[in-house]
Amino acid sequence: MTIEVKTDLPITDQTFDSKFLSFETNTPLEENIVIHHRFSETPQDITIDPENRIYFRPPWAIYSAGKQWIYQWINAEPPFHNYFRTVITDREHSFLDIYNDKEIEKKFLKGGLTSLTLFPTDQILLGRLLAYRNGCILHSLGISLDNRGYLFVGHSSAGKSTMAGIMKKDAIILCDDRNIIRKKDNDHILSGTWSHGDVTDVSGKSVPLKAILFLEKSDINQIDPVPSEQDAFNRLLACLIRPLETRDWWDKSLDFLTHLSQQVPCWNLKFNKTGQVSDLIKGM
Repeated sequence: MTIEVKTDLPITDQTFDSKFLSFETNTPLEENIVIHHRFSETPQDITIDPENRIYFRPPWAIYSAGKQWIYQWINAEPPFHNYFRTVITDREHSFLDIYNDKEIEKKFLKGGLTSLTLFPTDQILLGRLLAYRNGCILHSLGISLDNRGYLFVGHSSAGKSTMAGIMKKDAIILCDDRNIIRKKDNDHILSGTWSHGDVTDVSGKSVPLKAILFLEKSDINQIDPVPSEQDAFNRLLACLIRPLETRDWWDKSLDFLTHLSQQVPCWNLKFNKTGQVSDLIKGM
């Protein structure tokens, strides 16, 4: 899958942060998501009906309009007027038409942008569209070790950055905070994202997913199988990145996590800071 970024303004080498370099490609794939940044007023034929509003929590107001979603970035304080942008997309988020105001235009021209959508995070886009493409984003550390993927799952403070520091001498760090898993044919594929945490190392590399490991800080280093598929499912669900939640999105996401917990070996990983846990992982 590729994401194509179009804009009404020129894109230079300084427009986007250097973390995107690992993910760049010159050739769009068959699955190509288009983001079009427009620096103009929202077209008059776009009707935003308050009766169709399904979500309202600053900074977002979201409307359902037939086969489209309309996002408005609103002011955080009353009277909550549209402040930054209006976004038009389809149900699956396979394209984004983004109408940005003058303040966003200034930020775009300044450069160093850390998201392709110019949202605080691109997870709003990726978390939605992946559910319709047999995938998801998990709060996790992803690594490639001997071209095999290992996913270390856990919330903030679980030790993902610590584990990244331990493993980086032997493995490629894909991302220490947000990683993509997709089912392709008979394999689950692990891919990093540019939404990193404390560790700035990111990679556009994709590898077959060999194991999922649930992190637990401890005085010892030990790997044990997760007792049941249900337990694995529950722990994956707790770390699922959730964008705009709708019934169809939940149906697809829950189905994906069910198969993921059944088809990929899941382990509980206790570890300390000695670094000796890397030998356990390499020996799996």
